[in-house]
Amino acid sequence: MSDAPSDVALAPVARLLGRLLVRELDADTIVELRQPALAAALDEVGLPVPELAAAEALATEYFERFLHPAAGLPPVQSLWQEGRYDGEPALAIRAIAAAAAYELAPGARGAAPDHLGCILLLWADLVEVRPELARRLQRDHLSWVVRALAPVQAAGGFYGAVAVATTGFVGTLTG
Repeated sequence: MSDAPSDVALAPVARLLGRLLVRELDADTIVELRQPALAAALDEVGLPVPELAAAEALATEYFERFLHPAAGLPPVQSLWQEGRYDGEPALAIRAIAAAAAYELAPGARGAAPDHLGCILLLWADLVEVRPELARRLQRDHLSWVVRALAPVQAAGGFYGAVAVATTGFVGTLTG
C-alpha cells in the first residue's frame, strides 16, 4: 500500500500554492497567513511565514518574478508553449472549467486561465467533484512548470521558496 496522499488530500496544498502564485501578498494576506492553520500549512510545504514588515518587498519580488521577470516568462502555459497569451492551453482550460460549470479562479484579478496559479486553483476545485477533469489538468497542463519556475527558484527569496514548493507539488501530481 502506498503512503502517498490522495489527490483529494492534496487539494488544500494546491489552493495555498495557487493563491500564492496568482497574486502578490499584501499586508492583509500576510496577517491571514500568520494564523496558526495557514502558518502550519506553509510550514508543511517548507515555506517561511512572511513578516508583516516585508509586504512591500514581497510585492516587488512578486512583480519581478511573476509579472515582469527579467529571466524567462510569467508562469502562463500558453506563453511557455506557444510564445503568446490565450493560446490552445488557455482554450483547453476554459473548456475544462466550462465542462464542470466552474468559474476560473475568481480571486485571480484577471490572470490568464492557463496561469499556473489558476490551474492549481481549478485542479483543487475539481479533484473531488470531477476527478477525470482534474486528471486532465494534471496530464495536459503541468508539464511546463519545472522549466518555468527554474528562474524563480534560482532567484531565491520568498517566491523562490514558493517555486521550490510548487515544483515539488507538481512532481507529486505528475509523478
